[in-house]
Amino acid sequence: MAGRPPRQRARGGHHPGEAWNIFGTLIAGMAFWGLVGFGADRLFGFEGLFLPIGLAIGMAAAMYLVIYRLTQR
Repeated sequence: MAGRPPRQRARGGHHPGEAWNIFGTLIAGMAFWGLVGFGADRLFGFEGLFLPIGLAIGMAAAMYLVIYRLTQR
């Protein structure tokens, strides 16, 4: 791409799209573990027991992953 300047790091040393990466990681963690919790609810015959547990685990795991990635730089 001849006319485009190279992607530069913003002030602070982070890529401009890094906030979207963080947001996507948080949503994906909640979605995956929420679906696991939903499936466990269906499998074991509960209504609304494992879904919130899965959402909480997903958010905690995603936050850990985001913090881990940001501190490794």
